[in-house]
Amino acid sequence: MVREQDAPPAVQELYQEIRESLGLAHTSVLHKVYAYYPRFLEAHWHALRPVVSTRFFFQLAERIAADAYTRMHNYFEIPDLIARTAELRFSSGAQQELRETIELFQYSNPLLLLIVSAQMQAFDGPVGDPVAPRAPANHPVFTQKPVFIDEETAPAPTRKIFDDMKRTFGMPVVNSDFRALARWPDFLRTYWETLRPIYASPLYQQSVYAVRENALAFARELPGPIELTVAQLSEIDMTDDQIASLVRITELFVGGLSALVLNIAMAKIGMEGGNRHEKKQPNGEQQPTQAA
Repeated sequence: MVREQDAPPAVQELYQEIRESLGLAHTSVLHKVYAYYPRFLEAHWHALRPVVSTRFFFQLAERIAADAYTRMHNYFEIPDLIARTAELRFSSGAQQELRETIELFQYSNPLLLLIVSAQMQAFDGPVGDPVAPRAPANHPVFTQKPVFIDEETAPAPTRKIFDDMKRTFGMPVVNSDFRALARWPDFLRTYWETLRPIYASPLYQQSVYAVRENALAFARELPGPIELTVAQLSEIDMTDDQIASLVRITELFVGGLSALVLNIAMAKIGMEGGNRHEKKQPNGEQQPTQAA
């Protein structure tokens, strides 16, 4: 990744334009990774910028978020995480900041998934619908940059959770969502204890696949054509190895972001009170009921 403070001026300008277009205060990991190949980042953004400037792009991203939320709410038991934060003695201010952080990723992850879904298909040929709506974008703007906890400087208990996440997901790094939630280490632990068994279920993997397929289909509805093929990358003097690396990276992000939109939907549901309702047993103990 090319960190914002390490990026050359031309890449910093691209970062700023991408942030402003998406309504974010931070640069995504996706674009920091793409910036390792600055010519590709420039060509990628040139191809996607007209699409991201449309209202329809954000509407399709909202549909991705809604689909993920519905799947998590209907198929999985999610406890009341806000009650657990109260048990952990979070202040009302901390709870509000936590909610805002979750809302940020609930908003941004579908945008990025739609972008990489379009890019993945654009490697093979033009993608998008030439007659799709092109009304100017009108979207939220997040002005507060989240606080990310680095793996190297995280407290030992948080590093242990990070390591478990990397083993579970088969990823070399911890994604931004979890690093932002690590600002509240007790919540991160509770969240991970809830998410880990869900992630292991076949139904979760089916849901990831369904979100991925929906995102790829929505990308084909975007205003087009979006053009940035493998052949075009060769014309800007990118090597075969570099192009192959970019294709693999993009495919990895398509799968990873499909899971992340589900994961953050689970956090949102939990902070709204969850869907696991308690019922009384004859002995007076509480028993969780099955999710819808």
